[in-house]
Amino acid sequence: MTSNWSCGRIAHLLLWCSLVVALLTVSIPKIYSGATEYPLRSGGAFHTTDSYLKFATGAEGASKNLISMFESMPMSKPIVIFIHKGDAFSSGLGMTTAYLASPHAVRLCEIDGTHPDNELSLINPDKVAAVVFCRLTRPAWLPPGKVFGSGLEIVSIREKR
Repeated sequence: MTSNWSCGRIAHLLLWCSLVVALLTVSIPKIYSGATEYPLRSGGAFHTTDSYLKFATGAEGASKNLISMFESMPMSKPIVIFIHKGDAFSSGLGMTTAYLASPHAVRLCEIDGTHPDNELSLINPDKVAAVVFCRLTRPAWLPPGKVFGSGLEIVSIREKR
């Protein structure tokens, strides 16, 4: 009986075995230290939206504040959200804000510039609950609103009595 194992095959097998052992010896301690240093935790009800808002604006825990602000507004009036055309962060902020504004009706207005003066002049203030600016500059003639981090401002339109 002759053996099918030549010196080349044995060397090849030993090389691959040593590479696997080296990979495991280096990787397992790194994976273990990462898993113990940053353990998985439950995210909570607004983990995803809070994470995105913190990433996009720097505001922590803003989801609950946005929801409570929208809940204080009349449901019969829509919320107008201005986003900057071609700006992914602005679009993401607009979509996240629209999601948190539910069940309000929402109108997303995409504009080319950074000042929505022309578009705001077309809106009847008696017909909207709030105007949201996502990475856009609020016109000076509009009263200041609630600012969440950098890049998100909500101006509540108060009813005239």
